Amino acid sequence: MKNFIHHKIFSIKWPAILLGILFLLLKQEIQAQYISNKGVYVSVSSGTVVSVDNINNDNTTTLNNAGTIILNTLINAGATQGNGTYNITGNFTNTGTVAIGDTTGTVNMNGTSAQMMTMSGSTSYYNLTIDNALGVTLSSTQTIITNNLTINSGKIFKIEAAKNLTVTGVITNSGGNAGFVLESTVAGTASLIHTTVNVPATVQRYISGNAEDWHFLAPPVSNQVIASSSWVPSGTYGNGTGYDLYVFDEPTPCWVYQLNTSPTSSDENPNWPTVHPSANFVSGRGYLYSVQASNPTNQFAGNLNNGNVSYAVTKNSTADPLLIGFNLIGNPYPSSIDWKASSGWTRSNLVDSGGGYDMWIWNPATNNYGVYNSLASTGTNGISNFIAPMQGFFVRADSNADINMTNDIRVHTDASNWFKTDNNKNYENLENIKVRITSQSGLGSDEVLLQFGASSNQAGAAKLYSTIKTAPSLYLNTGKGELTVRYLTNTTNNPIIPLAFKPGSDGNYTVSIDFDTTNYDFVLLEDTKTKTKHDLKDNPTYDFNATLEDASDRFLLHFEEVQIEDNKLPIHIYYNGNEIVFDVSLIPDDTDVKIFDTLGRKILEKKIRGKTIHYLPFNNKNQVFIVKAVSNGLSFNSKIFVN
Repeated sequence: MKNFIHHKIFSIKWPAILLGILFLLLKQEIQAQYISNKGVYVSVSSGTVVSVDNINNDNTTTLNNAGTIILNTLINAGATQGNGTYNITGNFTNTGTVAIGDTTGTVNMNGTSAQMMTMSGSTSYYNLTIDNALGVTLSSTQTIITNNLTINSGKIFKIEAAKNLTVTGVITNSGGNAGFVLESTVAGTASLIHTTVNVPATVQRYISGNAEDWHFLAPPVSNQVIASSSWVPSGTYGNGTGYDLYVFDEPTPCWVYQLNTSPTSSDENPNWPTVHPSANFVSGRGYLYSVQASNPTNQFAGNLNNGNVSYAVTKNSTADPLLIGFNLIGNPYPSSIDWKASSGWTRSNLVDSGGGYDMWIWNPATNNYGVYNSLASTGTNGISNFIAPMQGFFVRADSNADINMTNDIRVHTDASNWFKTDNNKNYENLENIKVRITSQSGLGSDEVLLQFGASSNQAGAAKLYSTIKTAPSLYLNTGKGELTVRYLTNTTNNPIIPLAFKPGSDGNYTVSIDFDTTNYDFVLLEDTKTKTKHDLKDNPTYDFNATLEDASDRFLLHFEEVQIEDNKLPIHIYYNGNEIVFDVSLIPDDTDVKIFDTLGRKILEKKIRGKTIHYLPFNNKNQVFIVKAVSNGLSFNSKIFVN
């Protein structure tokens, strides 16, 4: 492959660069094999046609094209700009800046083998045309098309999983559903923000997690049929299916199975045709879905939802006061939506919660619902304000009316975070305190959120209980309702906060707390069952055993000084210069011992036999450590200095 600067059509060396540029400006048609633009501004004037195998526009350089460049591979590390045309038959890679056209300018991807557009730098096209039957794949999180995205008949354009595209102009897809594909894999899910109505596409949904896990689902297209689609696979369940699909009926309230078509169903037990008369998935509605296969990739094929989407919510339930007004809706777009968006939502018919509105999402990683308020800075159980594409979620209606959504709420953020399994820690509001209880047997976890700084004490989000009986439940019992979130004035007016807890199963659990320790002088957890008081500032975790027979009002959170009565266990712990000594000769049973540093990081966890003295070698010197020992519901907390 020859270098452009040594090509015979120039008969010059690189130092004569100005002559070369002049030649480009004057010559009407140029053919070359390789252009390596090093440290120079190259301009292709209007009417000029350049045919070249490869262009490598190097770092700190500029290629300005007002003509037509016909080429195989374009690699840009500098700046590529102008209102010209690029006919590309190979790959297009950008690590610099691409701004092709503001009034004209077109990139035609027209290869005869599969092409990649890897845009890791900022990329803007006025027009992009896809003319490749074997497919063009966009791998980018920074690409914007400002005028036309055109997919020709029989051609294929794909947005790679975990990548995104914004089209502020018009999408014309003559390739049908198969011609425009938003991919989804274990790596994530593609995201599209657009403004064109009735764009046909295929939107994939990789379903992660264990087989038969439950997921909240919502359709991103308006005309996906349910029957005979990838959403209703056959399997080895008793009815020959390999899936479960439900909608939530608020008036009943109950979950209604998609195959429940029995005409004998009543208002107390409605059938599917009654609550879901459409043969298609309904835009804006949420679904509960489980699949027998492990990690399948299903797909929605049809016209992408766009613009205004409305869904009716109800407040008609009388059977269960804890579920009055709860409606399962969904993100209708092929992009994420922002629950905190300043415009684009019409939802004043929802229950007011601290001046904002709550939404709940099922998190299979915790076996519980998490909640987020539209005025909050953090949520519980991993939930953030960004609702992923194809994500279903609960809201609570205060009256019968429509929820309306527009493109103003659409974002690309967290498009791959379906089901919200990531733990969300956001200390934007330093007055947040988040308390979590986790099953040590892997049965799940649950959280509550206290937000100080309100003008008055107010109820926050209602507690939405897990449908899994073995999952733990943590909530705030105010006497007027069971809550996940409370808005409070300050710790002076609220020195003690009761924490209610229901274990889903007998076993061992851990309390942990997330908060800014500098904002509070005292944060102590009182276990009224074991009569233990635990300093959460010194050690942000507390282990305990719970049974189904325990009283739910077991814990108190103190924000005032309370005497901690340690040494409830007849145990003696000290450092002898070489080892930490655990004298448990007066304890008949095994003792669980944990050692933490002053940042709350667990250094050691060990079960030691009773009625003996244990010597534990310890190499961490010149530090203070917190030792916690538990046996038969009694505990011991102490600080030791290892020197």
